[in-house]
Amino acid sequence: MTANPGTPTEASPLLPETQQPERPSATSRFHVTTPRNIVLLLALNILILASAGGLTVVPQTRLLEDIFCHRYYGDIKGLSDIDESLCKIDSIQSELAYVNGLTTAVEAVVGLTFAFPFGILADKIGRKPVYMISMIGTTLYLVSTMVVIRFWRIIPVHLVIFCSIFQIIGGGTQVLLAVLYSIAADVESSANRASAFFLLALASFIGNLLGPLVSSMMMEVVSPWVPLLSAIALVPIGVSTFIFIPETLRKKDNDDDDDDDALQDSPSAMSSVISHFWHTLTQLSESFSMLKSPSLTIILFSFVVQMSLFFGKSTFFIQYFSKRFQWTLAKTGYLLSYRGIISVAVLVFILPGISKLLLSPNLRFRFSAAKKDLVLAQSSAVLMMLGYFCMGGPTVPIVFVGIIVATLGDGLAPLCRSLLTAYIDPQHTSRIYVLVGIVEALGSMYAGPALATFFTVGMRWKGLWLGLPYFWLAFQCSLVAFGLCFVNLRSAIVGKSTESEEEQESLVPREEDARV
Repeated sequence: MTANPGTPTEASPLLPETQQPERPSATSRFHVTTPRNIVLLLALNILILASAGGLTVVPQTRLLEDIFCHRYYGDIKGLSDIDESLCKIDSIQSELAYVNGLTTAVEAVVGLTFAFPFGILADKIGRKPVYMISMIGTTLYLVSTMVVIRFWRIIPVHLVIFCSIFQIIGGGTQVLLAVLYSIAADVESSANRASAFFLLALASFIGNLLGPLVSSMMMEVVSPWVPLLSAIALVPIGVSTFIFIPETLRKKDNDDDDDDDALQDSPSAMSSVISHFWHTLTQLSESFSMLKSPSLTIILFSFVVQMSLFFGKSTFFIQYFSKRFQWTLAKTGYLLSYRGIISVAVLVFILPGISKLLLSPNLRFRFSAAKKDLVLAQSSAVLMMLGYFCMGGPTVPIVFVGIIVATLGDGLAPLCRSLLTAYIDPQHTSRIYVLVGIVEALGSMYAGPALATFFTVGMRWKGLWLGLPYFWLAFQCSLVAFGLCFVNLRSAIVGKSTESEEEQESLVPREEDARV
């Protein structure tokens, strides 16, 4: 979402294309004001919260596995953990996979229902208030999950599936991510936006690297509860970084979008549940009207599979690998960090290096920023397809190769987010990213149960079929790669006519090259 050429207005992004960003009008002396520092604080926020999330993945899986193990062997009153090797039987692993899968499905339903209204709210009252509300709901979700696991002899353990209902408060992680990416888009120009998104994705990957690494180390010497409680302690630390980020929402001056301003102009609409409901439906309809561009629809479709891919390389992977190769969950957790190291290399060195090369004026055929993002997204999808297929292999070395290849495609999500901004107006920033969250939520509704089903079928069929969940993920990546081949950048609106002209010239040899 690039500012229109000419004099900036209130409808323009905080950072105009050719000017330095204006100092936000309502900042305090504690707020940072430069785009670079704001994005760095956003990255720090994501780093801390992703580390907290990473700390919970392995120990929570182990605690649930131990609970099902106690139930299977009839040791309900036993206080000590059962030997982990006794918990790898098919029935226990199948139940564990379905509980994890259904948990993500319920979380997706909650996000799908409440993410969009809070996304609209972020475009009305600001990014920061919605972020704080979302953090309250997310924290309650984490705490309630731990309470159910801790008191499973009193509270039915399957209630852990429904703990995500607390994310009704704030809309859940979809809204959190939408707000953070919206702030980055508010303050960065289109030329720097992809780099900002890469930095945020990098922070997430580093957090997901450190979290499993630290939790695995802790689990080898202390109880799984130590990393879980440490994760809760990190949440307020992460939230505190938001104190230094100013509000970046810039409202439009135009009065031609009366429906957009209904909630702001009418106090009764704010207090009326019915009015809010109908307004939300109207805004949702208007947001889906943005999908008139086939290319935008194709790019948005790529986010349907993102949650399947995420589960396939995180929560589900540690259970799958531990079951298939008889590794302990703590030992398997180190593989998540191994993957995270590769992700850091991809996002810090490989993708920026390739991006710089493709944008180099020394190239005979120049790439526009959007064309560069598209080519890299297509390549990332192909790498993921090959990598996930190998991750379903029958030996540890083949799986390791698959992890490396699939991780080389980790830039797919931020690249597609950057591509989306080429097709929408700046004032709809938060709305399109919440729409992304809704699409991801739709994917989440089937991702967990589908992986659990393929895992159960694979255990029943034995042999090479144990890798069936990853063959399914590879197939989904192939659909994304195929779809991205039909994206047409000429329908993009970034920079209006300016970007269009650049795109038309992007694959034309420069005049001086033509004379050579």
